[in-house]
Amino acid sequence: MPRFLSLASLLTLSALGCSSGDGTTSGGGGSGAGGGGGSKQPCAATTDCAGSEICVDGACGPRPAGWQIGVGDGTAASVGVAVIYTPDAPRETTDIAFDPDVPNRLWVLMREYESSEPCGESSATQAGCESLEGRTAIIDGAGTAEASVQVIKDPNAWHFMRRPTALAMGVGQTFATCSEARTGNYTDDPIDYMGPTLWSSDLAIYGIQPPGLNGSHLDMLHATPFCMGAAHERENIYWFFNGDAGAIDKVDFKADHGPGADDHSDGEYFRFVEGQVARLDNVPSHMELHAASGWLYIADTGHGRVVRLDTTSGAMGGLISPLYDPIEPANHMEGATLEEVVAPGTLQQPSGLALAGDVLFVSDYATNTLYAFDLEGQLLRSLKLELPPGSTTGLLVGPDEKLYFADKPTGTVYRIDPVL
Repeated sequence: MPRFLSLASLLTLSALGCSSGDGTTSGGGGSGAGGGGGSKQPCAATTDCAGSEICVDGACGPRPAGWQIGVGDGTAASVGVAVIYTPDAPRETTDIAFDPDVPNRLWVLMREYESSEPCGESSATQAGCESLEGRTAIIDGAGTAEASVQVIKDPNAWHFMRRPTALAMGVGQTFATCSEARTGNYTDDPIDYMGPTLWSSDLAIYGIQPPGLNGSHLDMLHATPFCMGAAHERENIYWFFNGDAGAIDKVDFKADHGPGADDHSDGEYFRFVEGQVARLDNVPSHMELHAASGWLYIADTGHGRVVRLDTTSGAMGGLISPLYDPIEPANHMEGATLEEVVAPGTLQQPSGLALAGDVLFVSDYATNTLYAFDLEGQLLRSLKLELPPGSTTGLLVGPDEKLYFADKPTGTVYRIDPVL
């Protein structure tokens, strides 16, 4: 069951522009959630309105763009906040995603706090190596009184889910994660041997190691060290934020090798805009693909901005090096289009991203403010969370159309319940 918090103590709301009679905000606009004139039916409350309309100034109208972080008079009473999940032990939550194949199943990606204990080849301690392991909480009936939770750690999470930052759900009961790590072996290994991992979301497979094999992963490639974000495109094609190269990597796992196996010979790698984005230690840089346009929206955390990559642009260039898997092609993409959507200044440390139609939500890790922008970067509204600096990371818009966010240091997952 969700636990509701004191509104006044948790957050304040700032909506740009003044509310108008048709339920939009001057300066809000946007072409996603909301838009159009609405029915204009007289009303005393939103319950008097049909469908998704809301009551504003005595008339029914469409919900304004960005309504997920509140509408109304700009006070804390404009929203409620529900606690959806809190870890059973102290852990960080870096990303969240609803399962497209199982209704109302929420996946929560977690990792241990950083440890001063070593995990080197000649100086490893159990505590040091275990601190590298990630895990997931899987919540069925998320946000309901019937919610149930399972926490699963892969038998070889030390390698395949090491200090994870991002989770992207795929198709055919699969998902991918990536890791803020240089190598997947002992930390003093000289080879930067780390990259994204493909998993099954079938709980009869995930987390169960077949006899004699290596964990339950379906596939892994090893050319994206310090990965900070992930987004799914189609089939087994994903995009990853390569924090080591300051680049965006497009990875096609092709046919997976099956649970726990190790055939990495059929993947493809393409590296875009190398040196044009930047990682910030311990702050995920999430990404969202706008499928209709082909733009990949990216939290460029290290530069304090949001950018977008035209995923259809670029021409094949030279080979990626070093490369530790026998795959081809594995090439740089030259001349790809990268545009600045939200310039530095509005945001300090953008981290979480979520799309709702043509509205882009962004969480600022430094200020714990949630923002709604249109796809061209026009600010629609914002919601200030009264949490300690360095809290908000993963965002998503759930099947209920509401916005969920992760509080990284406590591991808690929240849902915004706007008062409409």
